[in-house]
Amino acid sequence: MSFPRQRFVLDTTAFTDSKLLEQFGGTISDVVIRLTELISIGRLRLNISCYMPPSTFKELKEFLLENKCSLRDVDQVEAWVVRKTPDRYSVMLSSHVIYEYVSDVRKRLDQGMSIVRKAIKEALKYCEKNIFEDNHSKNIKDIEHSLTRNFEEKYRQKMRRGVLDSLPDIDTLILAKELNAGVVSADSGIKAWAERMGIRFVEASFFPQIILTYLERLEDFPEALKDYYKLQRNNSQ
Repeated sequence: MSFPRQRFVLDTTAFTDSKLLEQFGGTISDVVIRLTELISIGRLRLNISCYMPPSTFKELKEFLLENKCSLRDVDQVEAWVVRKTPDRYSVMLSSHVIYEYVSDVRKRLDQGMSIVRKAIKEALKYCEKNIFEDNHSKNIKDIEHSLTRNFEEKYRQKMRRGVLDSLPDIDTLILAKELNAGVVSADSGIKAWAERMGIRFVEASFFPQIILTYLERLEDFPEALKDYYKLQRNNSQ
């Protein structure tokens, strides 16, 4: 059976998504070994090619080494995932996409400033209260810790979630647009902008299942994957 060629551009989270840890055994190294095995079979048997921008690969490599993966794990990713720099000069983007991006960033900046103002007011209240208390129960460090914990998550939600906030994210989308490929990621920002740009998006945790489903159609289903395939089927029921 022949399969039409498919291309996918992988984000860092295609290997680091927490859901993959549950699927593949519990360590990042397990994920890398199993996923690169699927990617290699996908290339050799299913006409599936996986790509990654150099900026994303650098980010992934640093993450893998920090999490005690071996150089062989990194080599497996490099061997089966094609590194390609996106052609940033020839890929055309709709002016509406750019307009939406600038509008989104501006809105988030305004919301971030609002959160900062609230944090400053809250800090002043803490200080005034502390000054007038006889026992001065809270020092500056206590106040700083309390306010940071309270406002840090609010600021992160407004400024980072659902937004493109790194060059590797942008490279991933540009390369997918250039190759007419799907994007594999667990990043909400990449998902949101992939949909806006008309790019196919695949959840990182579902990508292995796509390859396994295609492999099921082969008459000579790879023996090494049968046990894993059964496990995936049981988990999905």
